Amino acid sequence: MHFDQLRRMALFAQVVQHGSFSAAARALDLATSVLSAAVSQLEDELGVRLLHRTTRRLSLTEVGQAYYQQCTEMLAAAEAAQELIAESSGEIAGRLRISAASDVAENIILPALLPLTREYPRLMLDIQVADNIVDMAAQQIDLSIRSGWLRDSSLVARKLADLHEVLVAAPAYLEKFGIPASPQDLHDHQIIALTRLPDPTTLVLSNAQADSIRINLALSAMTDSVRLLARMAVDGMGLARLPSYAVSHELNEGTLVALLNNWKLPGAGIFAVTLKRSLQPQKVRVAIDALNQYLAENTSQK
Repeated sequence: MHFDQLRRMALFAQVVQHGSFSAAARALDLATSVLSAAVSQLEDELGVRLLHRTTRRLSLTEVGQAYYQQCTEMLAAAEAAQELIAESSGEIAGRLRISAASDVAENIILPALLPLTREYPRLMLDIQVADNIVDMAAQQIDLSIRSGWLRDSSLVARKLADLHEVLVAAPAYLEKFGIPASPQDLHDHQIIALTRLPDPTTLVLSNAQADSIRINLALSAMTDSVRLLARMAVDGMGLARLPSYAVSHELNEGTLVALLNNWKLPGAGIFAVTLKRSLQPQKVRVAIDALNQYLAENTSQK
């Protein structure tokens, strides 16, 4: 295999990863025509079509999907080789691919890992925002930060912190529907459901006396985004169950009010999720340590 073909394989993988020739061209600082010509030449050399091209979007052919997987493995091996050299000299370097929901990326990952990028200039964060659970192996994700519990046995989860949730509503909503004084009063209210939860319209509340009550609420709206859920609550669309870190600003400003403070929602956790490996790369270990420290210092306030 000629070295030029290896380059074309890498360019093809970049086009697929970025979703279009133009997006890949911007990321690589190359002309779109250069990428298009490289992929076309690669297809000619292989004698197969790798991509379906339309004016709106690109999609992989069946053989293109299989070939893309091999190309990404080639690139991953090249990156791993570079990182191995860097680690042997005690340097943290390379791309760190992190997946997280938008609220976690903004409120936890960015402030926790920004100091790392200053300490290690050759470490590049690649934060991929996804409110749904991603296939870490297929998308070559090094680290996923999620709330909840681990379901995939091919993954390893390390609990970083407890996740505290609050039941909130906007003052305008409470003025119209009343402030619930007890869990039983919630029957008169509607909830904006976070569809990531297994039972988003049901609340299980407990108090210091170990009393527990299960309440089913009427549904007013739903979303899979914590950020949008908070906005919908501020707009008075209903009650909302939200992580405390995601609404600390709104609670301080008074645009949302915490309800039933003598009752608690069941605790969950914030987890660092990785693939099963005999030894995690140093960049992953350093990132997990930084996240753990940040959450230890800030969770109590959020």
